[in-house]
Amino acid sequence: MKVSVDGESGEAPSADGVLPLWKHRERRARKPPLLFGSRGPGSLYRRAKSLLLLCTRDRNALSSFLRADFPEPFPAAERLRLVRRFVAATDAIRCFHTQAEMLVVAEELCRMGRRNGSGPTVVECGVAKGASSAKLSLVVSRLGGQLHLYDSFRGMPANDEKLTRLDGSEVVFFKGAFTGRIPTVTRNLQLFGRPECVTLHKGLFQETMPGGLPASIDLALLDVDLLSSTAVCVRHIYPRLRAGGVLYSQDGHLREIVELLGSEVFWRDEVGCPKPEVEGLGVRKFLRIQKPSDS
Repeated sequence: MKVSVDGESGEAPSADGVLPLWKHRERRARKPPLLFGSRGPGSLYRRAKSLLLLCTRDRNALSSFLRADFPEPFPAAERLRLVRRFVAATDAIRCFHTQAEMLVVAEELCRMGRRNGSGPTVVECGVAKGASSAKLSLVVSRLGGQLHLYDSFRGMPANDEKLTRLDGSEVVFFKGAFTGRIPTVTRNLQLFGRPECVTLHKGLFQETMPGGLPASIDLALLDVDLLSSTAVCVRHIYPRLRAGGVLYSQDGHLREIVELLGSEVFWRDEVGCPKPEVEGLGVRKFLRIQKPSDS
């Protein structure tokens, strides 16, 4: 693993019927269940809950991944082993995604396969403790690709943004939230992923991206929460996304980000292209943007 301080086949996976629509959930104080004790990573409760969610909330994404046709052989037993490793990472690491979201990305990457003999180049922005990074690295390594992780590794930067969820409730992301230091991320990659295909880029996005992004990107995954961070990432990543490449955002539940990604002016004046289709905009947390093949 390195640390830096500064071919398509088949139809793309559809979120329809695979990922649920975003909906408001009441936030209430949690109490540890007497039967399972602690709810934290590594607990019996966490292991039982992740299996329950895999069989209920995430079952459509699981079924789609297990049944999909890929350009390269991917036996059912190997797919199940990959899912088992996803679950192991979920059980052990604090996660900020659903298993369904990562299975959709895994399926997307496997459908891409290798292009001209080379594996995919993948970018993830917003790493937290490295749970999604570990899962991504398993898929990217299998395809012979490279995974680039961008984060300050110090949590959320200082900001004065007050954002609004789709249901109208407000949310503030405080400085230092979602912190995952490099030693923690590295350890999680070693235990649950494939660190040999990973490069870490430490710093704020506006510092590391202008001269530190790969020239051509096949897939990007954004989980950055802030409006300003989303704008910076899209501005720098989308022009480097190859024709047919895909950008995912996990922040589609925030109105300000929905408005940004739905803005013709933003795409024209700041990204330098016509606004592409944004799948799930305004109705899903997990958004998908595919760069037109004629770009």
